[in-house]
Amino acid sequence: MRLRRNRLGLASLAMTLVAWLAWQFTPLPAVFALASLSDPAKLATLGKRGANARLNKIVYWLDQARGKGLSAETAVGWTQTLNRTKEPRAGLVKTELLRNLKLAEELGLLTPDNRDRLRRGHAAVVTRGPYAGETVEIDHIVPISLAPEAGNELANLEMLPKTLNRQKSNRVGERQLAHAKKLFEAGLLTKASLARVEAKP
Repeated sequence: MRLRRNRLGLASLAMTLVAWLAWQFTPLPAVFALASLSDPAKLATLGKRGANARLNKIVYWLDQARGKGLSAETAVGWTQTLNRTKEPRAGLVKTELLRNLKLAEELGLLTPDNRDRLRRGHAAVVTRGPYAGETVEIDHIVPISLAPEAGNELANLEMLPKTLNRQKSNRVGERQLAHAKKLFEAGLLTKASLARVEAKP
């Protein structure tokens, strides 16, 4: 009986060790963090601009997943499966999250200091290109002044250097109009908001 208890204890210890190693050296922590941060139900409860800090954290965890051998695209796919995010919303969100990771690379936001900022949800600092030294702000592709329901929609957020974000303000160009139509078709924008975007000079 005592021998059996010892064997069970060793087996339990071995399973705990395997689980710990899987957690430490695989992309699982990143996937679960991404699932929590991008859960549509949680995003819907946030206050104004509440998703901005979450986008910073998401870019950090996408980079972490990639560092553990899981492509960013696969990481987003797994999190959307966990969150039961359906098409067409899933496709729009995936496109924009991957685009933000690419922007982070192009702007030099994945330095050790910036990774620490992003992990905590804070603004990173551009280290590459003409806007080096500026902080990065979270822009709403379709302005929230015209479409407030898309204020915390991940499919409507992108990282921009401060200067570019302030220059854009609530202007609507071809890109914003086309994006508004995609959000509307996905059920993420009301007809009234789409009309305001279309009417914006």
